[in-house]
Amino acid sequence: MKIKLEKRIPLIYPIPIILAGALVNGRPNYATLGDVGLMGINPPLVYVSLHVNHHTTQGILEHNTYSINIPATNLLAKTDYCGLVSGSDADKSQLFTNFYGELETAPMIEECPVNIECKVVKEFSIQQRQIFVGEVVATHINEDMLEKEGEKQKIAALPQLDPILYALDNSYYSIGDKIGTGYEEGQSLIEEN
Repeated sequence: MKIKLEKRIPLIYPIPIILAGALVNGRPNYATLGDVGLMGINPPLVYVSLHVNHHTTQGILEHNTYSINIPATNLLAKTDYCGLVSGSDADKSQLFTNFYGELETAPMIEECPVNIECKVVKEFSIQQRQIFVGEVVATHINEDMLEKEGEKQKIAALPQLDPILYALDNSYYSIGDKIGTGYEEGQSLIEEN
C-alpha cells in the first residue's frame, strides 16, 4: 500500500555530490552540490542548480563557465566543509590543489578523480534557484581511473571511481555492487514480446 508523504519531497536518489568550481573575485571557489545532472550526451550537456545568493553563483554569472569536480569518498570531510561555509567567508581554494584546463575561469580540483569543464549555454532562475546548463568543453580523469580494453581505453567501474552519494535521509553513501549491464538486462523481455 502506498502512503502519501505529508511534505512534497523530491525523493530522487541517490544524489551525486560534486564540487562546483568558479572563479569569484579572482579566486577559485567551490560549492558542494547535489543539484547536478546530465542533460544529454550528444551534445554533451550538464546542469548545476545553485541558490541565487551563493558565492559561486556570482562567479558563474560573471564568467559563464564552471567546473564539476567529482570527489571520491576520501574527500568527504573537505567536500562537506565546502557546503557548510561560504566562499565569501573562507578561502576554500586552500583546501585543494587547483588547476585549469581550456577554460581559464573554471578552476578544477586535482584531488578529485574526475573534472569537467563547462561553458554556460543557457541560464535561468526559478524561484530562488539559478540553473546553469553547460556544454562540456573538456573532461579530465586520473590516469589510474582508465582501463585498457583491447586497443581502447575505458573508464573504470563506478566502485573504483568511489563517488560520494547523498540521500534525503541526510546521509552520505558510497557505491555498492554492480548488478547488471546497460542495454543488455532487458533483452530477454524484448525477445519474449
